[in-house]
Amino acid sequence: MTAAGHIALRGVRVHNLKSVDLDLPHGKLIVFCGLSGSGKSSLALDTLYAEGQRRYIESFSAYTRQFLQRLEKPDAERIDGIPPAIAVTGGHMGRSSRSTVGTATETADYLRLLMAKIGQTFCLKCGRPVRRDNPENAAELLASLPAGTRYMVAFPCQLPAKTAECEHVPPSPATEKDESGPLVPAIGTVEQALAALREQGFVRAVIAGQIVSLDATPGHAPSAALPSSTIYPVVDRLAAGGASDSRLRDSLETAFDKGNGRCCVFVEQEQAEGQPPHTPRFSIDGRPWRRIGLSTQLACEDCDITYPDPEPRLYSFNSPLGACPACEGFGNVVGIDMDLVVPDPGKSLREGAIAPWSTPAYEHEQKALMTLARDYHLPVDVPFRELTDEQRNVVLHGATERQFGGLDGFFAWLERRKYKMHIRVFLSRWRSYRPCPACHGMRLRPEALAARIGGKHLGEISAMKVRDAAAFFRELQLSDAQRPVGRMMLEQVQARLAYLEAVGLGYLTLDRTLRTLSGGEVRRVALTAALGSSLVNMLYVLDEPSIGLHPRDIDQLLAAIHRLRDRGNTVVVVEHEEAVIRDADQIVEIGPGAGERGGRLMFQGTPADMENCPDSLTGDYLAGRRGAGPASGRRRAPEHGWIRLSGARGNNLKNVTVEFPLGVLCLVTGVSGSGKSTLVQDTLYPALCRRLRKEAPKPYPHNDVFGDGQLDDVILVDQSPIGRSPRSNPVTYLKAFDEIRSVFAETIEARTRGFDAGAFSFNVQGGRCDNCQGEGYIQIDMQFLADVYMRCPQCNGTRYREDILDVTYRGRNIADVLEMTVREAFTFFRGQPKVQVRLKRLIDVGLDYVRLGQPANTLSGGESQRLKLAGYMSGVKRGRSLFILDEPTTGLHFSDVVQLLDCFDALLAVGHSLLVVEHNLQIMKAADYIIDLGPGAADEGGQIVAKGTPEMVARAPGSVTAKFLADALRDKK
Repeated sequence: MTAAGHIALRGVRVHNLKSVDLDLPHGKLIVFCGLSGSGKSSLALDTLYAEGQRRYIESFSAYTRQFLQRLEKPDAERIDGIPPAIAVTGGHMGRSSRSTVGTATETADYLRLLMAKIGQTFCLKCGRPVRRDNPENAAELLASLPAGTRYMVAFPCQLPAKTAECEHVPPSPATEKDESGPLVPAIGTVEQALAALREQGFVRAVIAGQIVSLDATPGHAPSAALPSSTIYPVVDRLAAGGASDSRLRDSLETAFDKGNGRCCVFVEQEQAEGQPPHTPRFSIDGRPWRRIGLSTQLACEDCDITYPDPEPRLYSFNSPLGACPACEGFGNVVGIDMDLVVPDPGKSLREGAIAPWSTPAYEHEQKALMTLARDYHLPVDVPFRELTDEQRNVVLHGATERQFGGLDGFFAWLERRKYKMHIRVFLSRWRSYRPCPACHGMRLRPEALAARIGGKHLGEISAMKVRDAAAFFRELQLSDAQRPVGRMMLEQVQARLAYLEAVGLGYLTLDRTLRTLSGGEVRRVALTAALGSSLVNMLYVLDEPSIGLHPRDIDQLLAAIHRLRDRGNTVVVVEHEEAVIRDADQIVEIGPGAGERGGRLMFQGTPADMENCPDSLTGDYLAGRRGAGPASGRRRAPEHGWIRLSGARGNNLKNVTVEFPLGVLCLVTGVSGSGKSTLVQDTLYPALCRRLRKEAPKPYPHNDVFGDGQLDDVILVDQSPIGRSPRSNPVTYLKAFDEIRSVFAETIEARTRGFDAGAFSFNVQGGRCDNCQGEGYIQIDMQFLADVYMRCPQCNGTRYREDILDVTYRGRNIADVLEMTVREAFTFFRGQPKVQVRLKRLIDVGLDYVRLGQPANTLSGGESQRLKLAGYMSGVKRGRSLFILDEPTTGLHFSDVVQLLDCFDALLAVGHSLLVVEHNLQIMKAADYIIDLGPGAADEGGQIVAKGTPEMVARAPGSVTAKFLADALRDKK
């Protein structure tokens, strides 16, 4: 094999990889699989992607490189034939409130450009189209009038404001148009202004709806007491069809020139019927006339409103030019939430219904309220919900005469002191976000929403579901004038919307913020951005793109990945999903174990070859030689009580009432977007927390939750990251390091030298190395090159001072202990139950191979989630707890899932309950009870379509999950 047609890797030693030699063909779909922690991500992301990206960046100038992400050179003997690389993961995309599906996929960029180039502006006041005028198109407009129609060409002129009453212009949501500069200086008298007009040859003017002669005789000049500050000198009087084109054009050019880009045409009308009510009309000689305003600016002359020039920035909520001034482009504003201030309306004022005043620091406010309650007939022993509006106003707005500011004054006082950290934290407890009242959540200023395409403005298009927006743009017809300009941009918008549909995200809206998406949805949004780039001869590294995807949508995902490959790109996918593995052109398995027991190439070949390979653990599961899931007769019966949630109606939930069994492994399944997270994480969990007096976000709308008396605690294990600093490691996360340091502090040598437990911490001053501050390495800034990390010469990478390392326990110092694996440390600390009980949790979740001091930012996604689960398990109280888990199989191999199920069994055996949001068929087969939501996503979901044992759900007629679950159960048998 030559590097010309392959990526050649030789001697790769990144992280736990053991001098891996590998050849990967170009232009193929290659799947990396293996146990969690075996080295897949080290090979795919930290080697292939890092080297491909590094070499591409090195092709730029030193000046340009300083603005780009710097990547370290992978530890390898040689890497040849690697193209420029792009990684599609869930972690590199912005998760701020300004990052949306539209911005992440660049759809919003093309929509802004499309709106700026072919959008039609409509007046916000009268709703009529707004356009720029010039003598040419004005002449065409007047030429279309019925033959014989008389009209006058004029222009607006501003008279001195000192002697003229200013014309009142009603306020407008858009920018008020500046009056054109006067023909005469804005000083002096009206007579002087009119004289200047006469000197330039104008003999008539329209003033206050009347034609007035500008007689050259001074005595015949109009009075100074004019009813309006704006007059319209008449340039020419013409009739349609009766004037030459050159005369008409000359008159219009004169009017536009004298009016500083503004012109008015007064048209004589046969009758007033059919004219818009806002059209200015007046009578001359008993006949009706109307005014047509023309301007070289983008303005509605009738409403006297000027609109800004259409440019892409105007349609961006991330630009000050286009963002809504009220919410600054966020779409929502923060304010005091009375549901948080009064969390339990059933309480009375005396019982502490006002939560902020129930705290010791502000109980004086509660006492002040009780003092004035009698004088203001404010009942303090009735539930807060039963107070009248007048009584609530006393609580909200206070009583000025008694110097009681109420809640308004209280929070205003806090606002003035929020420069203090504890005040800001306290204030944030009572605030929540609500849609901006100015833009109604559309993020853009009114002028930006004045432009429309196909009858919809950008806010309406962004609020459409992707599938609806795709249909809208497919049906959009461009005019002959729009087609040359907008065709390419329209094609780009249509392509990106089609890609979003192809990866199963048709139910999302373009204005949906990324931070509200699940990890799997973020990965698929990133994949859409890659698909839309249209790059060729690239290396794409996809990190588990099937996360959060229902089995129904896997085929759509694979079709999207095939499009990447078929362009001539090399696609490397780190994946555990069986359907993706079977669809690969080539499979690379890393193993045989995890951590130090992994890092070796176990198999490379086709899926068919893998099934027949005796050394492949993944092949054993594909071929059915291994499996998971209890027989139907071993399923636990739901006989330990239920949690009942009634009337859940957040997001797309349709007034759902559901019962969750306790004491069993209960799964919530359904297609992506069907409402699982809304039901479990956003409604049930915070509702139970409030009932159990735990701090939690405000639950989504629901009627009530019952059965919380059967629980001692509720614990959410979601996908939020653990510490990403190198200082965070498994033993510090589990608090096991506290016990280990105590063991060292109790040694005779430590007590002799006066070392306490803090001296054995590398995170605080005392025992850590002063040269590297406990990091173990020194960072050297290389300016335009990637930073270099050098082992600390003083501590030699151990992180501690020499005198601390002299203290040993059973012949090992604290640095030696941090280099131990969890399994080794468990044996080493025999006789220390406080240490062993915490380390045992790591062994239970399959992390026995991880080193105690391994930085948390080097753990894989599956390792991080299991570490979090171990942390909750080590801290859980005795009693009955409900564990709520969000897709715990993320990043787990088939074999890891078996071990996870053993961990679940251990929790259930001691009386706890498990509620898991999951798509994994291996977990579904092993579940005791399943609640399936659907039948579709977004508006098509939000209902319970099936519930019961896996066998019962597999027979449900309206469930999308049923078919896949039935096939999985059949394969198990």
